[in-house]
Amino acid sequence: MALTIPCTTSEVVSIGDYLEHVRSKVDLRDVDSLATSAPMLRALANDRALVVSELNRRIENYFASVPVPSAQTLMLGRDENFYVRANIWPAIGDMANGRAYQDQFAYNIAHDHNFSFLTVSYLGPGYETELYEYDYDKVEGYVGEPVDVRFVRKAKFGTGAVMLYRASRDVHVQYAPEELTITLNLMVALPESRTRDQFYFDLATKTISGYPNELQASVRASFVKLAGYAGDANTAELLSDLAARHSCRRTRLTAFEALCQQQPASAAQIWTQAAADPAPLVANAARRRLKDLERR
Repeated sequence: MALTIPCTTSEVVSIGDYLEHVRSKVDLRDVDSLATSAPMLRALANDRALVVSELNRRIENYFASVPVPSAQTLMLGRDENFYVRANIWPAIGDMANGRAYQDQFAYNIAHDHNFSFLTVSYLGPGYETELYEYDYDKVEGYVGEPVDVRFVRKAKFGTGAVMLYRASRDVHVQYAPEELTITLNLMVALPESRTRDQFYFDLATKTISGYPNELQASVRASFVKLAGYAGDANTAELLSDLAARHSCRRTRLTAFEALCQQQPASAAQIWTQAAADPAPLVANAARRRLKDLERR
């Protein structure tokens, strides 16, 4: 389950020191190693000028017409396979008054993450979250699929603790805080996470209800789907290569679908090839499509 790690320290470290600590002493693929870095993240949160400095830099950029990224996130530092950010969580009153949007902040939506991360409270009262877990390896990954999502506990995440969320294992529902809250996050960004799905869950039915739109797999799927409608012969060759060799199962499935969109007369041949895919998500979808073709 997601771990709550009590951390009380008066030590203060800079963002540079923290980045070097993670770079040199933390195994990003080992959740136990990530957990040992919690006191350093707590010490980083003791730097009370950290977020203010980044906010001031952004305000200066308004006068320089520099594009500003997400209003929710302040990037504080990055390395090859991880980065540190400050996340800004609007209060429940802001949500009710229409000054922020639920979808943007994923409030009240059960979801997992395809990466591990540590989070520590930096400013404000914190928020409540419901914690669940599931077995990613037992999931095909299609919308509507039944999933054994198990309730673990409800937690109030605030000052004095660090939480560790494990990639593709922990599911949570986050609720808007009573007052604006800021957290600092160590985000693990390993290459393999880019091909792993991330899901929204319907807890009432215990099924997959969708995918985050900003997920890399979702972005890829959108472009691949578009290629099926607007592509040419060269596009078909590229789609065929994607369908055969891409490491992301949802990208392969979408490539097969796009090929059928481009070459409807070859749909049976395309889905027969897809039925041999090693991922159940792709193979089972292909078998269903072949049955549909047989009924016509």
